[in-house]
Amino acid sequence: MPGLAAVLFLAGCRDSPSSLDRTATLFAPCLEWRLVNESCSGNPYDLTARVTFTHDSSAESRVTEMFYDGNGIWKFRFTGVRTGEWRFRTESDDPDLDGFTGRILVRENPDPTVTGFLGHRGNRYAVQSGPGGEVAPFRFAVFMDGHTVKTFIGDFQGEFIQKPYSSSPLFQLKDEAKRELFFTNLDENGFEIGFIHVGYPHIWTDGSTVTNGVNPRIETFELLETLIREAHARGFRLHIWMWGDDQRRATPRQFSRGGINGEVDRRLLRYLAARLGPLPGWSMGYGFDLHEWTNPEQVNEWAAALHRHFGWDHLLSARGFYLEGGNNINAYDGFGRDVPLKTSRGGPRDYGEVLEDMRSDLSRPHLYEERHTYLRPGFDLDMDGTRRLIWWQMMAGGMGGWFGFYPDSPHPYPHPGQLRCARRFFNEQFRIDMEPANELTDGLALCTPDHSFYIFYRQEAKSIRMNLSAMPQPKPAKAVDAAAPYRAIDLGILNPGRRSWIAPYISDWAVAVGDFESHSNAEKEEE
Repeated sequence: MPGLAAVLFLAGCRDSPSSLDRTATLFAPCLEWRLVNESCSGNPYDLTARVTFTHDSSAESRVTEMFYDGNGIWKFRFTGVRTGEWRFRTESDDPDLDGFTGRILVRENPDPTVTGFLGHRGNRYAVQSGPGGEVAPFRFAVFMDGHTVKTFIGDFQGEFIQKPYSSSPLFQLKDEAKRELFFTNLDENGFEIGFIHVGYPHIWTDGSTVTNGVNPRIETFELLETLIREAHARGFRLHIWMWGDDQRRATPRQFSRGGINGEVDRRLLRYLAARLGPLPGWSMGYGFDLHEWTNPEQVNEWAAALHRHFGWDHLLSARGFYLEGGNNINAYDGFGRDVPLKTSRGGPRDYGEVLEDMRSDLSRPHLYEERHTYLRPGFDLDMDGTRRLIWWQMMAGGMGGWFGFYPDSPHPYPHPGQLRCARRFFNEQFRIDMEPANELTDGLALCTPDHSFYIFYRQEAKSIRMNLSAMPQPKPAKAVDAAAPYRAIDLGILNPGRRSWIAPYISDWAVAVGDFESHSNAEKEEE
């Protein structure tokens, strides 16, 4: 039985131990319980308390840990990924956190557009989308809004480690108006994943700019929770870089007790997994310029520790390093066919290189985690290059990409409607089982295995040849100009066979053929 000192709370209200049972809806919101344990001795962040959630009908289980939230309060969380009844039980050597039990009834979410945790199916990104474990394709396109961050706090380059917590770009997002601008820019530029950089030991832990702390910084996690929840509620995701590079001292090497994967680092990873693990809506990269300060053994120990404690799946990446097993991404540091995990600068030379990378490992998703920011020196991605790289990545089967602005990048995108067009087109037309089938066209093509759905794409063209001979029956078709804001051209019903579509003018054109679904949250056509 729980110790007598334990008093239970939920959502800030004092409850009796008999009120632990809850009801929830699929994927959101995340439930939270609070326990008061004022008798804890020693470092409360090192106290271990586990909670096992078990689904009655499938026996699926999720194991998470409690986390310390200050002032003698421990919390634990749960997000339902299957409908039906779940049971839970707490276990701890501390009697005030041990032996609590409860039941949770998870119902279908009344909003069918709400999705769950992001993972993968083979080399495709996939997001949970139904009550029985169903998944839907997801376009992993990260937007870095460095220009807006610069407007928040001015120039923040240089030795940031010597600057206070309040100067952090992350800290600025405590302001609701700034968060609103963050999400507005993400949406208006046509992306679905916002970039968040934490990076520094004194942001992750309770130290100052001079002395690194030893315990997790609660206010950082409170802010990350707010951002993750708000992103998920809007249909977005966040990609968080945990660290940075050694030049800026933005690595766990600075931790005073053990450095990388040492005492402080391990405590932080356990806390991160317990506090953020039950929340859908985010993925994480280890940082950048990793070759400067870490090695394959260390990054794999980092990923394995998080996966071991998460309870729910989250995608992890380590740019330029291969992460073994788990729910991991192949993340490329640069480009060039002659480099195994890519260390050269610049972008992919052509669609063929993107396809080669996608096919190099069919067991996991792929991400160009180098930053393809607008007109970055050495990349020279103008508006046409940015748009076409996005289309290449999707026409290769769904390569992940990274775009946006450095603080000093030319700003803004001159034609963001083109990027919104790509987002809408692929969110509506892309199927998770589509494979490249370029032999069917004089451009690029994707096709489902049963030939019931096709996407054709051709650059600088006035026509597209389409071989629909294997299509089982007549299907509707529509075209869009990829170099313009979204406007669908109805092509009527196409019969099986070979045909050419003649476009009204020369541009980058895409044609979708198949039974189109209705998307209630789709964007309106743009002028």
